[in-house]
Amino acid sequence: MSRGLVRGALVAVLASGLAACGGGGTGGGDSKELTFWMYQDRTPQAGQVVEKIRQDFEKANPGVTVKLVKIPKDDYNTKLGSAVASKSAPDAGILDQPLVSKYALDGTIKEVPAGLIDEADYYEGALDTNRAGGKLYGLPQDQTTVALFYNKKLVPAPPKTWDELKQVAAQVHAADAGVAGMNVPKGDGYGAWMFPGIVHGAGGEMVDDAGKKVLFDQQPAVEALQLWVDLQKSSPRKITDSDKPFENGLAAMTISGPWDVPTIREQFPDLDFGVAPLPYKSEPAGNIGGEDSVVFSTGKNPDLAWKWLAFLAGAEHNGAVADAFGGFPVHLKAQVVAGGPEQAAFLEQLKVAHARPAVPQWIQVNDEIIAPAIESALTGKVTAQQALTDAAARTRALLGWNG
Repeated sequence: MSRGLVRGALVAVLASGLAACGGGGTGGGDSKELTFWMYQDRTPQAGQVVEKIRQDFEKANPGVTVKLVKIPKDDYNTKLGSAVASKSAPDAGILDQPLVSKYALDGTIKEVPAGLIDEADYYEGALDTNRAGGKLYGLPQDQTTVALFYNKKLVPAPPKTWDELKQVAAQVHAADAGVAGMNVPKGDGYGAWMFPGIVHGAGGEMVDDAGKKVLFDQQPAVEALQLWVDLQKSSPRKITDSDKPFENGLAAMTISGPWDVPTIREQFPDLDFGVAPLPYKSEPAGNIGGEDSVVFSTGKNPDLAWKWLAFLAGAEHNGAVADAFGGFPVHLKAQVVAGGPEQAAFLEQLKVAHARPAVPQWIQVNDEIIAPAIESALTGKVTAQQALTDAAARTRALLGWNG
């Protein structure tokens, strides 16, 4: 997914590394080896955290060896696809959220056993990223989202509603024609990833996957796109297309995620900014990103694999695991690793985050259909309604849906 997220998984890898990337097997006697694939370490310190959790799991399960294999994130899906095709996938592994439905519906991964977890213990949006066809196929491990960044010098109090957002942006630009009110998202994969959170804020849905209906040509989505179009009146692209307009004080507000906070603090120490939940029209809402964990159908130790995944996602360990991955906990009772004052806004946003549609082709829809539709409306080539009407028609054709 094109999100620019810098997370990655964090593992201590045995010297054999990728040379033994196949599914886990059993050793002599009652010993068992569990193979778990993850992304490459984000930091050495985070890798040490996951290594400690691995050791704790092995101590709690005598005779069990958990083999953690790290793979660079850019190569992960390719290597995993090859392993799946050759029926040599690991027992379990990390999976990007939008891939869960694809692997679930083609039988590559197993359904979560009944009673493994109490679903009420998890953030709803994070858990929903593992659903396909109404069933649960994995466990979330970390989550992230975007929120509203605002320049406190230009915006003393962050807007809470769409109307307030447009009003504040207009006031900023009216006071200084060289400053944009808002760095409006662009029509690219990243902007398209954020867009559903705005749609949900108007009470809408992108699709009804159970009913096989495309809904993002209906009023809530059109209003969401029209919001971005309207904001450009006070946020001309001749300003926002400049290098780092928010960081350089040329845009009063922007939408971004927690990964940008330390960078801004370090590179722009004089910028006094805050972070607040996204403004909404009818109800608080937002989007979600992060990693899930799944058990592969060809693995030799599925029961042990599920036990390991639940160990990672449980209240005791998930705070440390999520922080090691670069995100926030998915378990409601997990301890959040302390962060800066902006952390509260992201945690509040995650309470109302919505999972992306459980459609196997959603990455393609996001990048190749919705993104250019957004851009065509933002550049004035077509109206917001026409852009989404055309995009919805293309999506129906791609998915084979009539609704």
